[in-house]
Amino acid sequence: MSVPRLSLLAIPILGIMTGNAALSLDMYLPAFPAIAQDFAIGEAGVQITMSTFLAGFAIGQAFYGPLSDTFGRRPVILVSLLIYGLISALCAMSGTIDDLIIMRALQGLAGASGSVLGRAVIRDVYDGPRLAKAMSMLMLVLTAAPMAAPMLGSVVLDLWHWRGIFWTLSAYACLWSMLIFITIPETLRVSRRVSIRPSAVMLAFAQVLGHKRAMGYTLTAGLGFAGMFVYLTATPFIYMEIFDISPRGYALFFAANIAAMATSTFINGRLVGRLGTDRMLGFFVGVLVVSSIVLLATGLSGFGGVWGLAVPLFFYVGSLSPVAANCITGTLQFFGHTAGTASSVFGVVQFGIGSVAGWVVSIMNDATPAPMVYLIIVCALLSACSFWVLARERESL
Repeated sequence: MSVPRLSLLAIPILGIMTGNAALSLDMYLPAFPAIAQDFAIGEAGVQITMSTFLAGFAIGQAFYGPLSDTFGRRPVILVSLLIYGLISALCAMSGTIDDLIIMRALQGLAGASGSVLGRAVIRDVYDGPRLAKAMSMLMLVLTAAPMAAPMLGSVVLDLWHWRGIFWTLSAYACLWSMLIFITIPETLRVSRRVSIRPSAVMLAFAQVLGHKRAMGYTLTAGLGFAGMFVYLTATPFIYMEIFDISPRGYALFFAANIAAMATSTFINGRLVGRLGTDRMLGFFVGVLVVSSIVLLATGLSGFGGVWGLAVPLFFYVGSLSPVAANCITGTLQFFGHTAGTASSVFGVVQFGIGSVAGWVVSIMNDATPAPMVYLIIVCALLSACSFWVLARERESL
């Protein structure tokens, strides 16, 4: 039995589904001050709702990969999307900040399936240079979600209330489950499915965790993206409270960063087939390091005001999408029938580190940009070390 081919609509649909985290995080960023005011709490309390979502998202990814390696991709995607929609509605009905913190953790747990299984479906169908190009295309589509999400969130906030943002996410889950049901076939052949026995699952995880180059790629992406989670946690209050930027203005700054991600992903997709995964990854990791050094200088000196932060962040965030595309390609190239498990490990590391980084910047908050810029440069340098020491061992794809 051959693997079904994907339709032209499949990668865009999978890309937006893979962007569950971006939608869940970015749509409510403009609402941070409104949530704080509604619950009569400080900014750190609202930031915890992001950290708990990321923690749930990281934990959830440990389960969806092995489940899909056993039962197939489609049923796991559909059930988890419907649960995500229900929990999003419960987020909208939260009566206290503690309720919202708990619901956000559960929302992350349910929403983690999209990130894991979108990549696994692509790996089921493609390999070699075609996998690298397909992953770049997936990441290109994925950037549409975070580009549109803050703008959509600010519009909902203007017309309705911050709770309307979560009702919108609930409606999205219902719509997307129908689109997946109609357009995405089952891509994991029965002959390639693995046992759900704990011993078999642990063996599959051990194979991924024990692979030096695969973990090098995984840590490169996870540490690089930790800087973005620091950015996501810190900038709503830095931009809107310190620099008095409106929610709509903040969304425009954010959209510019995501436009940079889309542009860099397009460039990566055009060049990766000729230059290879490692060369392209090395270049974009270099951009992370240089932009974080500039951010440190401008953030601590105050040079340029908000633009002194926005410009280096434009290049840092803009490089993350091709970093992720090349790292997930580098990781999954070593795993075929356990692509779901490998994708789970990738996601657990990425969002686990991101959750910790977001929590750290929230407790370091001192009403200045300093904690953000310190943590971002640490993330960039550690990401570069992971690539050069662990991942870049020989020429890859």
